[in-house]
Amino acid sequence: MKNILSPILAIVLFLSIQPFTLAAEETPEIPYFGIGATVQEKMEGEYLVQTEGAKEQEGFVYTPQEAFKSENIKMQITLMGKGTVILKLEETNARGQYIKEKTMEVELTEDWTTYEMTFTLESPSSQIDASVITKSKESADFTFKNLQIIEE
Repeated sequence: MKNILSPILAIVLFLSIQPFTLAAEETPEIPYFGIGATVQEKMEGEYLVQTEGAKEQEGFVYTPQEAFKSENIKMQITLMGKGTVILKLEETNARGQYIKEKTMEVELTEDWTTYEMTFTLESPSSQIDASVITKSKESADFTFKNLQIIEE
């Protein structure tokens, strides 16, 4: 009886875990973190950001995981929406201590527009946070795609 019970319990355990595994695969994690906003994928590679409007500088942040080989980088992103947003690159060291930042104000349009911002790192080992945030305290919706941090 023991020999038959073990395989049956193993099968029941496997089948009870399987639906949770499948559900986790259906909702992949996106690499963009909302700051007072929700970020959701509209279609593959295109994301909608909806800010709450509770304070200034709401939007999203992206932190590339790969290390840089060069001090010269460029942020490139394609945006569409209404209002004014700020593109921001912030450099921190390995301990998370602030080094410097660069910002660029952008007036969004109803057509897809690509923006670029160059940045010189203090060190290739630094971490970069790339953000698109609101300029003022207002609820805003905008869409983005093709966010890249490119070494020059």
